[in-house]
Amino acid sequence: MKVLFVSAVMPYPLYSGGQIRIYHLLKEMSKYHEVSLFAFIRTPEEEKYIRELGFCKKVTTVVRGRAWQPRYVIRSVLGIYPFVFATYDSSQMRHLIRQELARTRYDLVHIEPGYVLPSVPAVDVPMVVGEHNIEHVVYEGYSRRFPVAVIRPLLYVDVLKLRFWERRVWKRADGVVAVSREDAREISRITGTDRVSMVPNAVAVSSFPFLPQKTCSVQAPVFLFVGNFSWVQNRDAVEFLGNRVWPVIRKRYPDGTLHIVGKHMPGRLKRRLAGNGIDVKEDVADIRTELTKADIFIAPIHIGGGTKFKILEAMAAGIPVVTTTKGVEGLEIVPGKELIVVTNWDTIGQTVERLLTDNDYRLGLVRAARARIERDYSWENVARRLDAAWHAAYERRH
Repeated sequence: MKVLFVSAVMPYPLYSGGQIRIYHLLKEMSKYHEVSLFAFIRTPEEEKYIRELGFCKKVTTVVRGRAWQPRYVIRSVLGIYPFVFATYDSSQMRHLIRQELARTRYDLVHIEPGYVLPSVPAVDVPMVVGEHNIEHVVYEGYSRRFPVAVIRPLLYVDVLKLRFWERRVWKRADGVVAVSREDAREISRITGTDRVSMVPNAVAVSSFPFLPQKTCSVQAPVFLFVGNFSWVQNRDAVEFLGNRVWPVIRKRYPDGTLHIVGKHMPGRLKRRLAGNGIDVKEDVADIRTELTKADIFIAPIHIGGGTKFKILEAMAAGIPVVTTTKGVEGLEIVPGKELIVVTNWDTIGQTVERLLTDNDYRLGLVRAARARIERDYSWENVARRLDAAWHAAYERRH
């Protein structure tokens, strides 16, 4: 099929979960379909990455800039769109897509995520929407935890608008793709349709060799957290890690270190976290170098949505993962067998001690995790699900 793919981001370099997902899906799907990409970029400098997307038939970009601009805020407050939709209301992108559809006959349009819809003109071909999260659920969780109480009502208004527009996008689409069964069920419930498919996030398995630690450094263990701090889930998690979890671990392991790796950390958050054995790294070119140093991957995630690339990659690399029920939300794994789910962080010291000292237990855990990744979470296998979703949407219209 000829597919026009509209993306909220340039899917390279692979810094964020959205970039990783879209890059690998485009790469795999381009083996079977002719895919043209229309992508939003933050700065013109991103155009240099077009050469990394040679598997696409063509790549067209439009500069959106950063989200927090007065024009987007005003447009959201005074207009019909919630904030994230308002930042993707681009007349330039609509014009370019309209021209492309007039010139070339496409079989299908895929938009990802759904909040780019304001930049997509009305189309007369099947449309599939790929969702990384149910955004209104993520923002609702953030609003509840927002520290300034007087601001929360304003945030809730945006959540209500977001819920309305997500539902409208899903009902308009010929097919919706979710990353987890939980998200797929919720979208089906909200829309009352059966046009929802589950296409999970995955790992480039061959890029993550399985190198588990046969023994750990009990005196000076290394802990790792990875995330893009543009997202509220990661900022919330790392604050909880630094303020609540790390002091407990540090008291038990005074020579231990915590490496926090990721882009776009706010300066004030970085300053609060720095010191006391915490090393914040924003310029890591290859996450695999950090994975090989780590004894334990720790991710105390409390705001759900989507599935977590950082957890999948740590599992693939052979690092024992300690997380929360929200951290494994959307992953079909077995807690206690393939990773550790903590519900009471007061006991984190005992959990860490067992992972560091019981070599048989730790190795059994990471071997089971790697087997799960190879079986269920490789991009080659996952792309087959998207292919089925595209064909199903096409057949519904024809």
